[in-house]
Amino acid sequence: MCCRPLNASRPQRGAALIIAMLVFALSATLLVALQREFSLALQRGTNQLFSEQAWAYLIGAEELAKLALQADHLLDARSATAADHLGELWAQPATPYPLDAGGWMTGQLTDLQGRINLNMLVSDPATQSPPSGGEGVSDGGSESASAGVESEPVSQSRQQNESVDQVSGDEAGRWTPTQKLLIRLLQALNEASLPLDEAMALTEAISDFIDPDTNRRRDGAEANEYRYADFPYLPANRALASVSELRSVRGMTPEIYEALAPLVTVWPERNTRLNILTAPLPVLRTLNADDQWAPLPVIDAERWVESRREGGIAQVADLLADPILAGRPSAELQSLLDIRSDWFLLDASVELLDRQRHLFTVLHRETDMAVAVFRSEGEL
Repeated sequence: MCCRPLNASRPQRGAALIIAMLVFALSATLLVALQREFSLALQRGTNQLFSEQAWAYLIGAEELAKLALQADHLLDARSATAADHLGELWAQPATPYPLDAGGWMTGQLTDLQGRINLNMLVSDPATQSPPSGGEGVSDGGSESASAGVESEPVSQSRQQNESVDQVSGDEAGRWTPTQKLLIRLLQALNEASLPLDEAMALTEAISDFIDPDTNRRRDGAEANEYRYADFPYLPANRALASVSELRSVRGMTPEIYEALAPLVTVWPERNTRLNILTAPLPVLRTLNADDQWAPLPVIDAERWVESRREGGIAQVADLLADPILAGRPSAELQSLLDIRSDWFLLDASVELLDRQRHLFTVLHRETDMAVAVFRSEGEL
């Protein structure tokens, strides 16, 4: 007679329980993974949806900017004197516009021809040749820099007199009119301002960075200076495509770049003039007589801004007839100035459900239409 143990099925029941718990754990892990993947896919889809919606709003802002420029062109066509100034509709301060989807959109148009064009620094073929010999440019700037403890009008007057004495004849002729503007601008950057000699050296370095030749200017920098730097690279040797390329120029510091970037442009690459009716105060300070190397005193530039606002300066001739310029050489300066603009920058941003997107668009106005020639969501 055979007897089966009473507890023979207990190990089987324990194994079944372990298998059931393992299946449950795997199912739970799978469900958590599926939920995570679903949440990520949902978030990606939501982000993509709002990104596309924000981009549509930005393109809409771009179209509104084009309409504003076209409307301004029609108004100019009916006026006796066509001009672009800060009192026109396109130049008004940005006003946040509420969106139906929840959020805000803003857009601001600025005149790129109210800035100094870096690509015009080497537009004169004469500057493409090797610099001639001679001394005295840097000395004049060093002396003027040492006088920085004096009041602004006195120190600037001393800079002007010394620079006229030191830079004359062939020496003065090696600078293009736009280079002279940049030299004065670099001395008018408030806390980031440079003395005359350093402003000249940095202007030559920027010019060497842009010009297509390999001839090093006196205080400039060509391939050898960049090739043997701590982090070697080569100069562009072409027209700049972005103001941000200034960061790569030898002698450029973050402080100078931050102060200089909003006052300069690279659009268009050629054939452009400075609009005196839209230029900001630091750029107006660069409009000194041809034989002067220091920027205008702030008080004179502020007087021009006020006169421009009241209509006292409406033409290039009005500015050149100002007592501070009257009777001084101004042929070079006159060739650089205008009261019309065709190149504009749209700075548009959208905030949609705590998500932000930014767009910079360069607009070129051609007769009765405006065309977007460049877009960037970063720096220009």
